[in-house]
Amino acid sequence: MTSLISLLKQHACNIPRGVGEVLARIPYSTRPCFAESYRRARENRRWFDEKALPDEQRKYIFENVVRIVRHAVKNVPFYSHYYSECGFTPESLHSFDDLSTIPIVTKELLQNVDIESRSCKRRGRTLTYTGGSTGEPFKFYSDALQIGNEWAHMHHIWSKLGYRQSNLLLTVALDDKRPPVYYDALRHSLVLNVHHPRETIIDAFRLLPESRRRVQYFRGYPSSISEFLAFCEEKSPEILEELRQSLKGAFLASEFPLPVFRNTIERTLNCPTVSWYGHSERAILAWEKTRPWVYETMQSYGFCEAVKQSDGFVSLVGTSYWNFASPLIRYQVNDGVRPIETKDGILRAFEIEEGRLGDFITDKSGERFSITHLNLSCKESTWALARCIQVEQRAPGSAIFWVTPRHNTTIEELRKAFDFERLNLDCEFRLIDRPFVTARGKVLLKVSTVEKK
Repeated sequence: MTSLISLLKQHACNIPRGVGEVLARIPYSTRPCFAESYRRARENRRWFDEKALPDEQRKYIFENVVRIVRHAVKNVPFYSHYYSECGFTPESLHSFDDLSTIPIVTKELLQNVDIESRSCKRRGRTLTYTGGSTGEPFKFYSDALQIGNEWAHMHHIWSKLGYRQSNLLLTVALDDKRPPVYYDALRHSLVLNVHHPRETIIDAFRLLPESRRRVQYFRGYPSSISEFLAFCEEKSPEILEELRQSLKGAFLASEFPLPVFRNTIERTLNCPTVSWYGHSERAILAWEKTRPWVYETMQSYGFCEAVKQSDGFVSLVGTSYWNFASPLIRYQVNDGVRPIETKDGILRAFEIEEGRLGDFITDKSGERFSITHLNLSCKESTWALARCIQVEQRAPGSAIFWVTPRHNTTIEELRKAFDFERLNLDCEFRLIDRPFVTARGKVLLKVSTVEKK
């Protein structure tokens, strides 16, 4: 199983388009390697969301968490030692309410332990990295069982906009080893590789036969999609018109969709969007089921909690039901949230309160300001001048605003448009042609000297 999954991922971009189109019509519920886990996850979600009573939902969560806890204590040295130090044993878990007594783990705590000490041998496990854009990368193993669980829930989210797995995706990504535009057979997607100049990407896209570039859904970081569309609007309006003719929706992945990015996408493409909250650790999944920017939890995917810390900061805590290779149990995710609905002891919905912990700046008085909220509070006149605003802070009380302008914006115009009366900051503006991005192509809100290189 390991070799087949690894081979598919490794060679997905070398599989001919015709073969990929055939693969796209094979239901995930019958595909080798993860058909069984996909079917199970699909049925679990339907039952949990549509049929299960509150007591049944609590029992489902309780049984899944207890199973992974018992596995971890028996097979993973880290958990056996850590729980013993904390005075916790699985035998103390008798009901759903007891889950809150399980000790919380953090990324920092796990990073201080050798990966093999916090993992166990599992057929089909794959090495995964995350967190490189916000600090030291976190290394762990993903369990093959998680793949089916992931796709069953993601397909349900995408189906809100009418998606079917045979539909062709258009994805924005960054890969220094790939051409400007390439085909990914595993995901049935055309990929716009922003490692290359945008003009080169557009030229490569035009060279494709028209029948081979008619995509139904756009997928990627909202910041990256918005930046690409803004360039097309100015330099290649005919490409936008072509996309408008075929696109049915846009999937906004992996980062908070600031209104400036979402509005650009919806206005430019004239199509609906849907965003979800998730991460590489695959412990939590939530989505905009009914309202923009309100994330409803998918507790059939993994156990999601909102836990208040000693300093009052409310962060997400997640437990992956299906990662037996590197269990993540009550794993603290450093994203501040505001619980919107908690019913029967289960977190049902939340809003992102602060975004990624660390995406803030400090003024002269020591007060922190969320960069996400700074972007949200910018006036329309500001966004008429700026496509993207990124912040660098080298010392408390001062900030450099790196601005990707629209048209021929000047620094003086930006100073007049920005409203910093409420901020006790020394501000400097600098213009750049393109936003700074991570190694994976995500546009950062907060940048450092290292990330700008």
